[in-house]
Amino acid sequence: MAAELRSLVAQRIVLPQGGIGLDAVALYVRGGAEIDGRRSFRVPAGSTASFATYFNAFPAAVWASVVGIDRAVLRLHAEGEGIHRLRAVTADGVVSTLAEGRDSGTLSLATGPFRDGVAWVWLESTAADQPVRVSDAEWRIEARTRGVRIAVSITTMNRVDDCALLLAALGDHELAGVLDGVVVVDQGSDPIAPHTPGPVLSNGVALRVIEQENLGGSGGFSRGMVEALDTAATHTLLLDDDVRIEPESIRRLHALAAAAVDEPLLGAQMLSMLDPTVLHSMGEQMDRRRMWWHGTEPELSAADLSRLPIETTPALRRFRPVDFNGWWMCLIPMSVIRRVGASLPYFIKWDDAEYGLRAAEAGHRTVTVPGTALWHVPWTSKDDGLDWQAYFQLRNRIVTALVHERRPRRVLSSTWTQDLNHLLCLQYGSARLRNTALQDVLSGPEHLFDTLRDGRSRAQRILAESGQAVRADEGRPRVEAGAALGAPPRGAAAQLRRLARVLLHQLAPVGRTSSRPAAVSRASGKWWQLGLMDEAELRSATGAGYFLLRRSRREAWHLFRRSAWLRARLWLGWRTLARRYRSAAPELAGAESWRRFYAGGARTDAQGS
Repeated sequence: MAAELRSLVAQRIVLPQGGIGLDAVALYVRGGAEIDGRRSFRVPAGSTASFATYFNAFPAAVWASVVGIDRAVLRLHAEGEGIHRLRAVTADGVVSTLAEGRDSGTLSLATGPFRDGVAWVWLESTAADQPVRVSDAEWRIEARTRGVRIAVSITTMNRVDDCALLLAALGDHELAGVLDGVVVVDQGSDPIAPHTPGPVLSNGVALRVIEQENLGGSGGFSRGMVEALDTAATHTLLLDDDVRIEPESIRRLHALAAAAVDEPLLGAQMLSMLDPTVLHSMGEQMDRRRMWWHGTEPELSAADLSRLPIETTPALRRFRPVDFNGWWMCLIPMSVIRRVGASLPYFIKWDDAEYGLRAAEAGHRTVTVPGTALWHVPWTSKDDGLDWQAYFQLRNRIVTALVHERRPRRVLSSTWTQDLNHLLCLQYGSARLRNTALQDVLSGPEHLFDTLRDGRSRAQRILAESGQAVRADEGRPRVEAGAALGAPPRGAAAQLRRLARVLLHQLAPVGRTSSRPAAVSRASGKWWQLGLMDEAELRSATGAGYFLLRRSRREAWHLFRRSAWLRARLWLGWRTLARRYRSAAPELAGAESWRRFYAGGARTDAQGS
């Protein structure tokens, strides 16, 4: 269908009315505004309300890049005597006024052509001697648009309460004309179906629940992608089950997808559910040689946006390209899925990163959209380097490197450094898991589907056999590690001295252990402290238990040699192995391969649409 030129609501000015948004009001409005509804506010006499905020400023530079527009109009309804200005800031930090209106009634404030690299534009309303009420403010653009029908795909496992809250949010009336349907892929033992509203959400959007065995995030999200291929959907929106959404974010992705000049993947940023005004991820870039990701703006990692004004924070005014967007919330065109397939059978970890690289190689960029976000528990609060996930973290990282990177040195050396860190930290279960991951990689791409069903249980078994599993506190008092171990070493010289001390300790015979090992906090559980201990209780990231770690010279030496030997084999066989994985990747990710795999396992439609 040919795209038509029309006026499009790009985004609306919205205010929180309940839930987690009320803990993050600073992301919506600054100054003296009083919230008067979801889309209305009052400005007391003599006060000014500014919408130079994360959720309500208009990211003009992103829309200009994705859609090709060079102007926008803010339409609003005003009651009372006041001044309403459009303010803008460039990437260089130059603030200016683009338009101004003083009338009551419906106002249209036009930006005119964007000049001098405008990054954000926002509304600023000032009341005179009487209060001013503003409502129904929305940013409009003129663009050629296409029809967009979004099929939401949620993967869940035993998070009934979280998933039910998410479905309730997706049933918001604001999304009635935005969503085409919702599919929940339930992979848990505690079914979500009895906790859903039925075959439709409260806003009339169709809901379908598919129950299947636990195939991880890649198996769940791929199921959603494959199922959407048989519908009229133009896009699928991947959503984690344990998030809190701002419904306006979905509306904005819908609008941007409708107006985009090409077919990009569109992603949301991540705010911390633990600290609702803290930005945890603004976008992800990949260091291809190390095959490891990092934030586009590292200085914004864990940054409190309530204390960082857009006008005076350079990192908030730079919109850097990204290599992928996390699948906590990512909108993928169905045309991309038809062209490059679904996820590789990774179970968890790296499926979203690898997919972004694969889509880019096929000509589809990823755009992480500022002002579009949800709240999620940050991954820094998880034990994915210590528990069973350590297997998938390394295995999938190496496979991604084999498919997308020709030079093995940096990725092999950096991952070996991590192995050595685990050994110094007495985490022999993690080291054994990682050696198993390398052995599986060497066996070839066929193992990916072979381990999809039992990879997690095998990893858990290996950890249990190694004595590295989370243990319950059982109400015992904690014994903190003594101060004799010292503070973290600062500077290269101090780190070298501490490393020498750690290595000498690791070579020494294991001393007699006490009846109760000292407890070490998650933040202090690093090589410089654990490497000087013979036994420790390392707190889990959640604080709900601990890992019992005991030093063993024999085990450490065995794992060290095994790790070195496996990496030597990878180094020597990298070219041949990379050709095998690159050749196999299209079929492994293809919809037909996934359909055959699903057909071989349990499948139930718990609810039909």
